[in-house]
Amino acid sequence: MKFLLDTNAVITILNKNQTFISKLKQYRPSDFGLPAIVLFELYYGAEKSQRKAENLANIARLPFEVLPFSADDARLAGKFRAELAKAGKSIGAYNVQIAAQACSRNLTLITHNTKEFIRIDELKLEDWQDEFSSF
Repeated sequence: MKFLLDTNAVITILNKNQTFISKLKQYRPSDFGLPAIVLFELYYGAEKSQRKAENLANIARLPFEVLPFSADDARLAGKFRAELAKAGKSIGAYNVQIAAQACSRNLTLITHNTKEFIRIDELKLEDWQDEFSSF
């Protein structure tokens, strides 16, 4: 496994963005992990949507390994959140948890939400929706 997918990256896949999918196809599905927190966000969105059954089916077909949130992830997320709050640079709790999963497993996070995630120095980021952006 090399990459962790953020919620917006998975939504881009589900929306069949061909540019993003072309980049994705350069790798194997086993190169990607899906944080359980992202899966929660996807299910939440599907449950609220007008195309609930279709969206739930699309989520079920995702070929990526789901990574549970571990004790190590929790420790690192707590550290990140406290450091960010102290510096006045807080980000959402879910994003801190996703970032911690990527860092604790030495994975690169694929996201279009670089505005928040860039605040975590230890995090390796790539934005596949902006071909000129790679951190």
